[in-house]
Amino acid sequence: MRALIALAGITAVAGCVAAFPIDRPSDYTAESKLGTCRVDLPQSWKDLLSRDSTEAGPHEKVTVVAANGDGGTTLVKTKRNRTTELVLHDHGKRQQVMAVQNDGQLFGVEFDGRWVTFSTTPGPSDQTTTYAWDARDDGAPVRIGGSGAVVHNGKAAWSDSAGVHLFDLARKKDRVVGQGKRPVFLGDAVLWQQDGRFRSESAVPEQLRNAEPGDSVASDGRTVVWAQGEKLMGWREGWPQPRELAAIRSVPLTEGIVFPRVSGDFVSWQSESSYVTDIRSGATTHTTEGGYWLEVHGGALTRQGWRVAAAAPLEKLSPLYRC
Repeated sequence: MRALIALAGITAVAGCVAAFPIDRPSDYTAESKLGTCRVDLPQSWKDLLSRDSTEAGPHEKVTVVAANGDGGTTLVKTKRNRTTELVLHDHGKRQQVMAVQNDGQLFGVEFDGRWVTFSTTPGPSDQTTTYAWDARDDGAPVRIGGSGAVVHNGKAAWSDSAGVHLFDLARKKDRVVGQGKRPVFLGDAVLWQQDGRFRSESAVPEQLRNAEPGDSVASDGRTVVWAQGEKLMGWREGWPQPRELAAIRSVPLTEGIVFPRVSGDFVSWQSESSYVTDIRSGATTHTTEGGYWLEVHGGALTRQGWRVAAAAPLEKLSPLYRC
């Protein structure tokens, strides 16, 4: 039943650029569906996460939803009673970005170290509004569109009925660069999907011209990753061709590979529960503990689960060794 609910949620948000992960039961985990190299979650990773953790009260949920390049600055979403709040934590400094009330939703948070983009809705079935906020300024968030955005080096990108937008956040200038959906940044260029292929305003890298990305695509500006059937694929400049990074078993039917996130040499992704893949070795760790969900955000590995949120710098994580 949980898998069917997840599949329904994915269908409902598939048209958005920055689809938000489905909330799972706080004690939920699933058996591994991994069909490639699997290793145990290193104890050193657990130790690092335990050093910077936040324990939520009985009536709140705390989640680290974004981080800068070294993991020192984070954005944290807190749900408490009837209020959902997005807060920037910067070396002891706490600054509220936005709060929504009652059934309001706040999701799709992205951060490039200065600019924050995020989306809100008054309720689960209402229209989306996407905002940008400058962490160097104490101003209010500014509406930039009606569909979830990705952000990189001061530029935001999203897609809607008009096409793929590229928005200069400092200059507040928007232009449509093509027709398609699910844009990501590769360097300062924007890639998007059209007719099951990657497209770009300039030439698509030769190695990506025959790729067949599914609905799940992500990039950190250097490495682009995507789901292709039951495989998680990836490519970065200097590679002669895309690589298979991980794969899941096709039987029994699952929600597939969804919500990939990449930073440096680590990719987090979901398939009923959470996985983290080390690009260097091709090894993947799958969390078997209830409510122990791991995601890559900027320069941090984040944990969410039952009343606990934590973050650890990716640069301090030991490699996952090849099977």
